[in-house]
Amino acid sequence: MSRLDTFPKNELILSYRQTFSSRAGIMVLSHMLYELGVFLEVSESAEDMALKNYGTRLLNILAGSNVNESSIEDFIKRLTKQPLKKEDDGA
Repeated sequence: MSRLDTFPKNELILSYRQTFSSRAGIMVLSHMLYELGVFLEVSESAEDMALKNYGTRLLNILAGSNVNESSIEDFIKRLTKQPLKKEDDGA
């Protein structure tokens, strides 16, 4: 059995949530997920895929299991309200 085959117990999940629910924790987790490539297209590199998978695992730990559909829908609603970058009009 791989160490990744086991899921953390509730006590540890609650510790993750407590750590990452503060303002500083949210900033750190956001940075970690960006650095792990969670929101980027996957390259062919096994290292990049492993990093992205670890970021996904962090999200699942925070969710207490696999991220459920309603959480994904809430996330999508927030993404679609995110301000767009200003485009260079080429002028």
